[in-house]
Amino acid sequence: MSAVDHDVDEFGILDPPAPAEPAPAPQVEPAENYSNHGAISVSGNGNTTTGRDYHQQSTVNIYGRDAAEAVLALARPPRQSGRGLQDAEALRKLAERYVAPNGLLGDEPGTAFRTVLDRRVVMLTAPEHESGQFSAGRRLGYELQQRQPDLVVREDMIDKDSGLQAESLLVDHEPAAVLIDLRNAGPEEFDQVRLGLVKFTERLEDHQSYLILIIPHEHARSFEENFPERVHQLGRPPASAVFARYATVPNAEDLFNKVPPEKLQHLWPPRIKEVADDVSERSARGEDPEQALDAALHDRLDGPTAHLRTKIQQHQQKGDTEWMSLMLAAGLLEEASARHIVAASNRLLVHSKVERHEVVPLLQPSPYTKLEKLEKDTFDLRTRAFRPRGSGVRVLQHVWREHDALRKTMLEWIGDLPSQIRDLSQEELERVADRAAELATQGGPSIAISLADSWAEAKGERFDAYRRSIAVRLLTTTATDLSLGKPIRQKLWEWSRESNADRQLLTAEVCAGIGQAFPRIALTRLKHLANAESALVRDAVQSAVEQIGAELGASTFLRHLADWFTDASPARLLLMAESVARVLDGRTLEVDEEAAATFWQQALEAMPPDNLRPVVESWLRTAAQAEPDRRAGLVEPLVTATKHDSRRIAQLLYASRFGSNCLDLSSLDESLSDVVNQLWTRLDEVDPARLQ
Repeated sequence: MSAVDHDVDEFGILDPPAPAEPAPAPQVEPAENYSNHGAISVSGNGNTTTGRDYHQQSTVNIYGRDAAEAVLALARPPRQSGRGLQDAEALRKLAERYVAPNGLLGDEPGTAFRTVLDRRVVMLTAPEHESGQFSAGRRLGYELQQRQPDLVVREDMIDKDSGLQAESLLVDHEPAAVLIDLRNAGPEEFDQVRLGLVKFTERLEDHQSYLILIIPHEHARSFEENFPERVHQLGRPPASAVFARYATVPNAEDLFNKVPPEKLQHLWPPRIKEVADDVSERSARGEDPEQALDAALHDRLDGPTAHLRTKIQQHQQKGDTEWMSLMLAAGLLEEASARHIVAASNRLLVHSKVERHEVVPLLQPSPYTKLEKLEKDTFDLRTRAFRPRGSGVRVLQHVWREHDALRKTMLEWIGDLPSQIRDLSQEELERVADRAAELATQGGPSIAISLADSWAEAKGERFDAYRRSIAVRLLTTTATDLSLGKPIRQKLWEWSRESNADRQLLTAEVCAGIGQAFPRIALTRLKHLANAESALVRDAVQSAVEQIGAELGASTFLRHLADWFTDASPARLLLMAESVARVLDGRTLEVDEEAAATFWQQALEAMPPDNLRPVVESWLRTAAQAEPDRRAGLVEPLVTATKHDSRRIAQLLYASRFGSNCLDLSSLDESLSDVVNQLWTRLDEVDPARLQ
């Protein structure tokens, strides 16, 4: 797996998408052929969840001159599978397939599970950077959840300003097993953890929560000295057992046991899982399983570097610039249409300032003929995929590492491509974003930031959303990456406080993409964007907040909004009120008592009555849909939130007067009239002014 994906799915609990040919991209007229008066309509992906379509569009319909319609594809944000807030079903699947190393599970003293259960903190470490630490942490979280069913298991991250603080990482009335990966942390993060861990552990007890830290091997001794008996060295499970779980070939364990032990000494579960997947794919194509295993191990242990280096050298000595450009284009757009790969190759030749002779159309070879220049032993012309499938990224990374003179040209080429090829399919746009993310793991976060910034820049044309969708996918991928994430998240935080509308819109859409998995990180940036001057940005922010609320569920959403009330501007309070009203619509019955009480207390303290009204109305309308004997219980959190304060009671009375005649309950339907009347009655009963 790549550094971007690290080892989230190393044990294969998630169902991978079936490989498929890219959907044929529709033909799009050149931009200059369109009338300047064409109308744009955006259509969603068919998902009717509140606000979700704004961010997950799949097409943009453009109507131009002569009513000709062209359909632009849009890249989708990546799924945050296995990241952030953990899905209970995914954790169950992990537990079923996970091959646990000795000492991880069990109640006996010294196991990682016993340590975290007794001390509420455990630190996992292993000799290799990717040894399955993340899956081990998730497996511990699942085990804790079996002992404490109301426990939430979630990954979180330490931000520059927050550090290891309970106020940032723990949520009131929401017990959690918090998993934090420090494998790529810098000195500042380690200092924050060391200084804050003792106090944080005390707060874990108050919140009935746990902390699972993943630390690099080189820091294990230091943490063991400062926090004795909390560091657990992760063992290595039997390689053949891991292979047998995932290889879809006969007698998989026996097959793997034939491998000489010296070939396996550096293979931990994530790499063994990759070998098993590769063997399964090769076997499905008709290769002998034993030969497939030899080839897969060779790729993992020796890699294609030497072979690729030789090929590049041979073609460079021949002056074969077209082979080089085709190879890089196929690596960037692996499995795309032949026409688009060749078009991308031609653009690279232009950026490389290669002189080309004009050839009349009758004599021009077809895209398929041009791709035949790539050797069949490494490139499958039928699927336009490298062998093994998906290894085009290795080609790009190899050239980036070993040919630094090409780096500037490669970045210019990739950045320019969406403006030059305007009919890429959805899968092809996503491939560009994903390969750019992989390049960033080689060249650093500035690659992702600069490419995304250029793609998000609005040019006042119909293709702005087309380009911006690639930027959203790129930053959504890299913002939560172990090695790239921190500077990306910092840049998003800076952009959320700038006045540049293009960057603000990009940030809002990225936050929508990461919000379900990392709600705290997303909502922190969205609260600053709520003050944006651009109506388009504010609409995007509101859609993002509503989407996050719908995905998290009403109770969790309300808990995570607590920070929005601090030093809130009128614009932020208004946007929050409108968003909460829509999220609560039909969901009031889902909100638990503690979450409701905390939210309403904060709302009555901070929100002006006119902002409060739509939220109260949404709450009461949903309460009216409940059975009559449940309505009083739904009214009570509002009454409790007043704390018998006459000012708050007056606010709530004002906010609960809605309808065509706000003073006449007969203008409301019977059930809603009953709920509002119950609220007014209870407010009269607790109002100290009326009790005197």
